[in-house]
Amino acid sequence: MKAWKLTLPEGLACLKLTRAQKPTPAAGEVCVKVAAVGLNPMDYKLASWGYATWQYPQIIGLDVTGTVATVGRDVTNFKPGDRVLFFADPRSAGGFAEYATCKAIAVSRIPDTLEFHHAAALPCAGYSAWLAVYDKLQVEASQHIAITGAGGGVGGFAAQLAKLAGATVYAIAGKKHHQRLLGYGIDAVIDPDKENVAMRLIELTEAQLVHSVIDCVSAKSGSIMSALIRYNGQIVMVADQFNQVPLLATTKALSIHEVALHGTFAHGTAEHIHHLADIGNSLSNLVAEGKLDPMVEQVLPFDQLTDGLQQLKDHRHSGKLVVKVG
Repeated sequence: MKAWKLTLPEGLACLKLTRAQKPTPAAGEVCVKVAAVGLNPMDYKLASWGYATWQYPQIIGLDVTGTVATVGRDVTNFKPGDRVLFFADPRSAGGFAEYATCKAIAVSRIPDTLEFHHAAALPCAGYSAWLAVYDKLQVEASQHIAITGAGGGVGGFAAQLAKLAGATVYAIAGKKHHQRLLGYGIDAVIDPDKENVAMRLIELTEAQLVHSVIDCVSAKSGSIMSALIRYNGQIVMVADQFNQVPLLATTKALSIHEVALHGTFAHGTAEHIHHLADIGNSLSNLVAEGKLDPMVEQVLPFDQLTDGLQQLKDHRHSGKLVVKVG
């Protein structure tokens, strides 16, 4: 089969399209004939960082959709031909290939009406957004939420999911993302390059500040945003972590959360891994029902996968980039 292999953890120049042996599913796994894969900033970062368990040359890639080719021993809930979606275990990755394997408990079914390239946009960004909105913040109607980096994958999905939950959502993103975000019914979009974010949020909330922040940018961004959260509020860090608590003790009593999707397989239980499958089922249904935009800006051919990752690295995108494999 064809596969993209990372020869050394030294960047995208070390990612090569080559041949590899088709994987065989172990007990409890499925092997999927890949139709499309999603691209994420984490992919180009891992191309430079590597992963402690990888053996080079290593097939990388985490967001996979396609049809089940074969199933391993003890797998009874999937059969060849089933249309599926999964977030691959980063310790083994393997998604950027014509065939890939995954634990069956992490695999989601996708509706017949859902295009593979739309499903491929969901795992990394969509799952992270779901964890932030529903698992961590437990967003409800009447809450006011600010989301930084809302023009990207996680931020864009988080903005949509928070609106579906009934919240008032303020999206912070560059101008090129505004029209798309406003199309989701976002209550206000703020350009951090042209506007004073703090003053706009104070104005929009009538000085009441926001209940929660989902920060998809950096610890520095999260620290700045923490001052705009009301007493007993919450912040979810997606792209970075705080090295120190951003506010003094016994002041605002903020709750600080972390979303660590990549740690699910290594540090979670079977229940946590299966939860990913549940999230995938829910997101797939929302897209199929027209309630969630998968935000696919561009679908690239398999041999241009590294071009797509370079676009992400250069911030030349809006929403999601997907690669067609099968």
